[in-house]
Amino acid sequence: MKRSLIILFVLAALGAALLLGGCGEKKPTLYIFNWSDYIDPDLLREFEQENNCRIRYSTFDSNENMLTKVKSSTQSFDILFPSGDHVTILNELGLLEELDKSKLSNYANLDAGLMKMATSFDPGNRYAIPYAWGLTGLLYNKSYVPEEIVAPGGWNILGDSFFDGKNKITMLDDAREVIGAALIFSGYSVNDTSLEALDAAHNVLKVWDRNITQFDSDSYKNEVQDGTTWLAQAYNGDAVQLMQTNPDLGFILPKEGAAMWMDNMVMLKSAQEKELAYKFIDFLLDAEVSMRNSDYTMYPTPNEAAMQMMGEEFIQNKIINPDDEYLEKCYMIDYLGDAIRSLDRIYEAIKMN
Repeated sequence: MKRSLIILFVLAALGAALLLGGCGEKKPTLYIFNWSDYIDPDLLREFEQENNCRIRYSTFDSNENMLTKVKSSTQSFDILFPSGDHVTILNELGLLEELDKSKLSNYANLDAGLMKMATSFDPGNRYAIPYAWGLTGLLYNKSYVPEEIVAPGGWNILGDSFFDGKNKITMLDDAREVIGAALIFSGYSVNDTSLEALDAAHNVLKVWDRNITQFDSDSYKNEVQDGTTWLAQAYNGDAVQLMQTNPDLGFILPKEGAAMWMDNMVMLKSAQEKELAYKFIDFLLDAEVSMRNSDYTMYPTPNEAAMQMMGEEFIQNKIINPDDEYLEKCYMIDYLGDAIRSLDRIYEAIKMN
């Protein structure tokens, strides 16, 4: 009897040791660097459970900050979500892994037309998987900004005398978006770096800057709601998210047109978990997963199969999906090479003023 008890005790102890050993087993970790509020958190948890892994998720508020962190960080990220022009920059720096499409079973879900557009920053679609696209406009709080101020519907609302001395306007911390808005208002493309175009944009920004409190790409999400900021340059999907829960908010796509951008998933050459990264990218390319993610972010997805599953309210929303007539006035932000220095000088001069 005693021997039987001893055997049972030993077996129980071995079982506990094995259980503890299993709990302490190190799971593979996927390091992701993305924009804030730009993915459904439930999807991250689902992927972790399905693949017995951990995700370490970090966020950035501008492409420039992302690039600085990637170049200086001792910890390599596996997957980044840069905008199109920064895909080109990352590739020119030799940082991107060329993707093996055979490992992406859902790759065919992507919209052929948008993939063709993506070749402007990723020739041959070799390094980037389009994730979402959108436009930039103006978010405002109706409690503080009268309708007659926004009724003209143009970018020059930023310079309206109504805001003089109030310090209640913000613009994005992004040279391409800020100068791009002034270029569009002045009748030029966001990619025009001619002296004439940049002089015109700079003169416009000097007027707008009298009303601008700060350049920040994230804080407006809270500050327009609480009245700290009354009017902000903002991304359309962020605006729709906020408007769903706050009826005091409004958003316009300026009548002159807007900057158009496409954010992408890319893998770094230095990624430590490349096979897991492929699984994550393919997971997000699944039609149902992509549909759920777009429903969360309020940005249209380049995933054609997913878009066909979206509800009519999403598809018919002209802030999310403007008609072709408006899109003809919009400009994809292209990579400018060394010409970007001219824009950076103007941007820094405005910020320092």
